[in-house]
Amino acid sequence: MSGPSITVNGPSVPTDGMAVATAECPTGYTVVSGGYTSDGPHTYGGIGEKGHPNSTNTGWVVPTPFGSTPGAAIHAWAICLPYG
Repeated sequence: MSGPSITVNGPSVPTDGMAVATAECPTGYTVVSGGYTSDGPHTYGGIGEKGHPNSTNTGWVVPTPFGSTPGAAIHAWAICLPYG
C-alpha cells in the first residue's frame, strides 16, 4: 500500500462567471482534506472555506464566486489517502 498522495488540478476562472476547480484522487484513494491556490495577474482570497469533498469522496471541489476577477486562475488541491 502506498502513502499519501497530493493531486493538483484546476481550470482558469472565466471573467464574470462561475467555475469549479476540482482535484481528483487517484483510483483506490479517498480525499481527507483539500484547499486551493490562486494565481495569474489577479488572485482570489477568502474562498477556501467553500471547498469540500465531492459527492463520492474521491476529490476536492472549490467553487468560485460570481463576478470573478478577470485573468485570475484557481487551482484546487486534495490530500488523498489509500483505502481498502
